[in-house]
Amino acid sequence: MSIKYLFEDKINYIILNIILVLSALGLYIYLGKSLIDEFLKRDQNLKNMVDETLHELNTPIATIEANISMLKKSIKDEKDIKRLTRIEKASKNLSKLYESIEYDIKENIQLIEKSSFDLKELIDDSIVKFDDIKNDIEIINHVNSKTITTDKNGFSKTIDNLISNAIKYNKKDGFVKLYLDKNILYIEDSGIGIDTKNLFIVFDKSYQENPSTKGFGLGLSIIKSFCDKNKIKIKIDATKDIGTKISLDLKALI
Repeated sequence: MSIKYLFEDKINYIILNIILVLSALGLYIYLGKSLIDEFLKRDQNLKNMVDETLHELNTPIATIEANISMLKKSIKDEKDIKRLTRIEKASKNLSKLYESIEYDIKENIQLIEKSSFDLKELIDDSIVKFDDIKNDIEIINHVNSKTITTDKNGFSKTIDNLISNAIKYNKKDGFVKLYLDKNILYIEDSGIGIDTKNLFIVFDKSYQENPSTKGFGLGLSIIKSFCDKNKIKIKIDATKDIGTKISLDLKALI
């Protein structure tokens, strides 16, 4: 068998696995999360089934990544390399989608495990994610090492959302600062701020300070929900055209 046909067989195998994973995710969406959640809350056996199913769902993703890794070592043709690069990017996006849905399912059936981690390291990791989109915005982490115990995945998503908003609604050559004072984490920016009259509705699902900005206004609503579940007091101080300061009281987590 020629290298060309071997490559095509590998590619077809990878694409088939991607289709299987997408079909499984599509089934979850089609059945309706609320319906599935209701059943899962009632039956411990179904909770165990979820763990097994999620594990099996992750297997084809791992297979895709392993085959991509092998193919990258053997192919030389420029067109094949570009094709493989596109598949690799799609695989990474699929992996992120899987992780998001896995977390969503486990959160709703209360299977999330709390763990201890270093706050500074988590924030540093979050900041790195925005290297390609922050442009001229300076992100500064003044938080020293501090161990907290909570749902790490959910907390990481919360920090990601807050930094993302601080970048999205900032000004040219602006800044985002994160610092800890008396176990309260502050995320401060030099952005467009929030109109005083809107401070009472910022956590509503449909709220957006700037309607022309892309998005659905779900960020702060999701953050508030997570904070409430994990006993984190969240507060927003903002002045229009001056900036915004968000505080997360982490006393319950330390």
